[in-house]
Amino acid sequence: MNLLAKSPRRAPACIAALVLLVLLTTTAGLSAVPRAPEPRQPTDRSVHLLRSMEPVKDFLSGRAWLTLEGLDPGLYIRPGYNTLTRMDWGGIGDHLYTPPNIPEGQAAPFQSPALQAMGGGLLVPFRDPAPAFSRDLLITRDFSQTPIQTEPHIAVNPNDSDHIVMGTIDYNFPAVSAYVSLNGGVSWEGPFQVPFLRDDRVSGGDPVIQFDREGNVYFAMISIGIDEFAVGPLQLADMVSSMAVAISRDGGYEWEETVSAARSEVRLENQLIDPSGRLRGDIIAGFLDKPWQIVGPHHRDPDRDVIYLVYTDFEITSEIFWIGELPTLLPRQMTTTIRLVRSEDQGRTWSEPVPVSTSVRRVFGQAGDAVTPGVFGSDRVVQGAQPLVGSDGSVYVVWLDSTDDGSMEGLAEIHAARSTDGGRTFSKPVIASVFNEIGFRPRNAFFRYWGAAFPQAAIGPNDELYVLYTGRPSDRPADDGDIYFIRSLDQGATWSRPVRVNGDDTDRLQFFPAISVAPDGTLHAMWGDMRDDPAHIRYHIYYTKSEDQGRTWGFELEELGYRVPDTRVTDFPSNPNRGFPMGLFIGDYFAIEATENDVYMVWADTRLAEFGGVNQKIGFARQRPVRSPDIFVSPPAGPGGQNISIQGFNFQPDMTVFVTLEDATIASARTNLEGRFTTSLYVPITGEGPQRLAVYDQSGNMASTSYYTEFGFGSIETLYLDLLDEVRRLRDEMQRRE
Repeated sequence: MNLLAKSPRRAPACIAALVLLVLLTTTAGLSAVPRAPEPRQPTDRSVHLLRSMEPVKDFLSGRAWLTLEGLDPGLYIRPGYNTLTRMDWGGIGDHLYTPPNIPEGQAAPFQSPALQAMGGGLLVPFRDPAPAFSRDLLITRDFSQTPIQTEPHIAVNPNDSDHIVMGTIDYNFPAVSAYVSLNGGVSWEGPFQVPFLRDDRVSGGDPVIQFDREGNVYFAMISIGIDEFAVGPLQLADMVSSMAVAISRDGGYEWEETVSAARSEVRLENQLIDPSGRLRGDIIAGFLDKPWQIVGPHHRDPDRDVIYLVYTDFEITSEIFWIGELPTLLPRQMTTTIRLVRSEDQGRTWSEPVPVSTSVRRVFGQAGDAVTPGVFGSDRVVQGAQPLVGSDGSVYVVWLDSTDDGSMEGLAEIHAARSTDGGRTFSKPVIASVFNEIGFRPRNAFFRYWGAAFPQAAIGPNDELYVLYTGRPSDRPADDGDIYFIRSLDQGATWSRPVRVNGDDTDRLQFFPAISVAPDGTLHAMWGDMRDDPAHIRYHIYYTKSEDQGRTWGFELEELGYRVPDTRVTDFPSNPNRGFPMGLFIGDYFAIEATENDVYMVWADTRLAEFGGVNQKIGFARQRPVRSPDIFVSPPAGPGGQNISIQGFNFQPDMTVFVTLEDATIASARTNLEGRFTTSLYVPITGEGPQRLAVYDQSGNMASTSYYTEFGFGSIETLYLDLLDEVRRLRDEMQRRE
């Protein structure tokens, strides 16, 4: 039972009553009672794994939460049937979508079980083009039976606005993946795996991409490992994490060895042996979560770049407690702190961590516990920090503070702090906004969305600070999330009142906002939006912009007379229940980047799952149009039954396409990595005259032309009738001669 997800405020009492992490005695030491399938253990069976982060897993960012729940296939041996997800990782290949494996050029797609179920028809998403954006492209590709990617982030080369790098969690691999486009997102190369730390077990996700002014690319992520240690005679291990950064010097194709910018640890305090010979003391287990990085000018030397990385430092204090002969770990408190590290040598070395926020705590056990010196609150969490760098090298950090009324309920605050000495010290945090905090998940869907409350920040050309976040509106209790905007025009000293950005007046959910500022100061914002779905589950990507520093928001196409508060981006909606199994995880964020002449957006897209199996890709759109698919048929006319060749261009790369003649599917083929294909087929005998020949790829892209049947069923009938007339004529003539 997921107590924290259901009732965070009552969780400490439940935890104390149940004695959450019971350690089993063995001849060699301690072992945690598994609530989830065990990670791969060290080869030394005398080393036993603690689960010290178990009581606070719901406060961690997406993939770390999945890992501790036992739902992530990267670290855990895939379990059997799970009561929470209702899925069987061991048999997941039987339920995930895979394209029909039809040899190119064969006119026998009806032999595919998928097409047999359709009665020979096509099942592809119908695309409804957005009014002002390109058709959607799906960036990612699959190399396993787990076709799931999520949590995308992008960055644009400051020296080439058509050079984009995208990073994502990719369940095809234990590592995260990068994709590269050199033509403004029209085509993508990849995936290029970005390795986690050599001695760790798996990437923990949270990819964040940044360029420096020289065109080097930095990829920040979580790297998860196991730390073995001794506590007296006991050999223990626990899960730890690093804030890891890799660099690519060739634009995102090759990635150098990943470096740890900061790492958590497990330590024992107040250790002693009591009179009965039993070990006593506290185990302090750390876990670093939610990295976010930015590259900006050095505060004393503006010609140099500095990488700043912020994260949340979780520390769980647990007391070694004995029940008879059974030792247990009893969680006492969780402390969270926003910290920052910096690198001035392109990520080779990193500074010691600097606290940005105050340290706040969440108490487990009795409410009357004494307050730890230097740690404030008794039911608070800080999370989701993002850094910004001003033109003078000042560093700004914003983050979420859940306040002391509990997390994922009540009120929350956005806090902000500034550093004028390159991130070495920070000012006292100020409260930038107070709002109604969203929960662990919305009431209409299964996916975790607490990360939508984390601030998404951007900085303007004159050091204006802009923040978007998701909060619950006070005037519509049925609405679980709107997008709000705040700004500071005085270097973070004061902040504006929140302004709602999404233009709908419904109670439909908005979530996962992202914001970017173009070089001319225009603000561009995007988010997931369920307003168009009566079932309140499918989402589109919506967009709006502001040209007056966020005072007003809206979108206009003067040449079309189109003026709206916000506008749809995507040409097909996504159903999160068809993405990650049971719709549990579509990431913690989407991403947007604005340049001088375009706006690029990426998101978790589930349209391929409309075929019937779990599938989640990374979708992409931009403001400039992307060429539509084309097909070329040779010859364009001829008799039914003849062989023709079809060439296709600008389709989705590495994807099956279906060829239809009028209403019948007659062949299939496979596109290459450039979205092209060539196939040959025999044209069925049809009626004489023009026939509509169309090609669809599995994401809904379509191109059509005409094929003129010069000799078809009508021609055969005419020939038959002519032959009958000739036979009658000959018979009549023979009868006359007789």
